[in-house]
Amino acid sequence: MKKSIDLTGVYRGTMKSTLQILSILLVDSGSINSLFWAHKRTLANFFLVTCGVYYAFGAVYSLVFMNLDEIQEDPTVKDMAHELFKCISIWNYIVQISFYIGYNINSYQLTTYPPDHWWMKYAKGYRRFLEKSFLSVVFPLSLFVCNTFWYVYHTNRDMIYPKDLEELVPAWYNHTMHTLPVLIVFLHLILVEPESSPPCIRTSIFIQTAFHAGYLSMLLFCRYMDGVWLYKFLGYYAESWTRSILATLFMSIVSPNVYVWIGYKTYADVRQRVSKINMETKAKALDKLNNNNNDVDWKLK
Repeated sequence: MKKSIDLTGVYRGTMKSTLQILSILLVDSGSINSLFWAHKRTLANFFLVTCGVYYAFGAVYSLVFMNLDEIQEDPTVKDMAHELFKCISIWNYIVQISFYIGYNINSYQLTTYPPDHWWMKYAKGYRRFLEKSFLSVVFPLSLFVCNTFWYVYHTNRDMIYPKDLEELVPAWYNHTMHTLPVLIVFLHLILVEPESSPPCIRTSIFIQTAFHAGYLSMLLFCRYMDGVWLYKFLGYYAESWTRSILATLFMSIVSPNVYVWIGYKTYADVRQRVSKINMETKAKALDKLNNNNNDVDWKLK
């Protein structure tokens, strides 16, 4: 005799499996963790593309639309016109442009090239270089340049950005170099999830200390050779030996340590917060999944 098929049992088993699969899909797609990561990655990509486009526009504007000859004839910058590219603001601007345009090009390569492409090894190495240079170079240098500029601006504006210069250098372009970098690097820390860990904080402090000490030595050498400071405000703050020593210590030791510490502290807080949210949402998702499975078992009994 042929065994009769228990249609009721098959129906219950099929419905139970279907409801369990649906509950898993709903929990996964509707969890805070999934939504958080989806939006975070979207915002990070939008942020990086926006920065790349904005800095590219700023670079084109400075090379094509700004009259550098007229700017160099301005009394404010005439004395330092032949050494304009020694200004740390321009160095930082070049670092920002190179970093974010390079980051976008690298992201395009990593997402479009096949995994076995010969260039992928170099693209991944360049990504690690960009990620490790952010906290050791890009972040502290941006904070140093912007904070120094606005401190001098509010204490003695004529020494760094007089009103007459606004006719040649628009205010929005000045903010591009001396305001937005701070906002951008903090947003980068919050939104962009690095694939590699940053270098140890001692390495970053050493890099910044060596850079600032070298830059300060260059300023002193220019002062010795030309008889004038590259920045007028340095002559004001270095009127006495006491001020000179304090300024040297602040620029080459205190400042790098503070800005590097701020970067690493923010980085650690963001990563800790993300990990906490991740663990909490996973726990909630598991609890909800268990409750849904219990409800399914109860309904099918």
